[in-house]
Amino acid sequence: MAATVLLLLLTAAMSWAPAARGEMFTALVHMEGLLELEKELLSGLNEYIAAEKWRLQVLEAFSSRVQKATEAAGDDLSAHLFDPVNAFQLVNRYTNGWMKLHDTIYQDNSGELMSNISMQQYRFPTSDDYSGAITALWRLQDTYKLEPSTIASGKLGSTTSVPMSAHDCFLIGRMAYDQQHWAHSRGWMLEALRKFDEEGAGSDLDLGEVYDHLAFAEFKLGNMKRATMYTRDLLQNDPTHKRALSNLAYFEKVQTDTPEQFVDAEPEDARQGDSEFEKYEALCREPKPIPSEDHHKLTCFYYTNKNNPRLILRPAKVEVAFPNPKVYIL
Repeated sequence: MAATVLLLLLTAAMSWAPAARGEMFTALVHMEGLLELEKELLSGLNEYIAAEKWRLQVLEAFSSRVQKATEAAGDDLSAHLFDPVNAFQLVNRYTNGWMKLHDTIYQDNSGELMSNISMQQYRFPTSDDYSGAITALWRLQDTYKLEPSTIASGKLGSTTSVPMSAHDCFLIGRMAYDQQHWAHSRGWMLEALRKFDEEGAGSDLDLGEVYDHLAFAEFKLGNMKRATMYTRDLLQNDPTHKRALSNLAYFEKVQTDTPEQFVDAEPEDARQGDSEFEKYEALCREPKPIPSEDHHKLTCFYYTNKNNPRLILRPAKVEVAFPNPKVYIL
């Protein structure tokens, strides 16, 4: 049965494999283009920041100048203004300072940057691209049994990745929450908390949101004690949080009325029992080599899908990568 299913999958794959390869190539080229575009946008952003810094420096210099003048005037304003230089300086600050301050404050340096962003926005990733990128991380995590901390650190194999921030981890956990992948949500929310401790005061993470999502994920996983703990953490962060107050009242009622339910029960793997998928993941992890007695089964052949006209002149090259279940490389 398994071999039949895999053969059907292989047959179906043959009908769209050229298009799929083309789409993958296009996707990779598009991603490379996004990196080049980001460099261009970054250059524009740095120019904008430099212009804004210069504008603020002008304002700070004028503020410092006025501050010194007002301090020099003291309490005896008449005596101060009796000096013609001081009188000139006062009039000059109004004529060439305060009168022109409006233009400096309302100076817009963002035009070129915003115009470039608007023109290039059609090249930006879509919401489906964003969802797909996160799903790919979950698949990587499940297949290789990786902890979120390993992925978030950016240390995967020989490739160096940019480490994720606490907020990045929260966003991945929130998407898992929205899609009701409670175990993934919990793992990434906990990693967000760990990253928050590393980042300290410089973190832009909202702890209240993390505890809110984490408490509900634990509740859905059957972990009532932890759900209660995170709800209390949320209320320490925001004592007026209505949903947290309501949830805490419910948890405390469960603890009082049915204490046997007030436990932490680790969920089973969602794929438990799917032996074919488990074997596929094990192959990817390569926990042990294929036994030597099965090496003769690792063959290569040409596939025409029952003499499909599209494959007769150019048959597909197929390699058996694993004997049981049958895994093919096209």
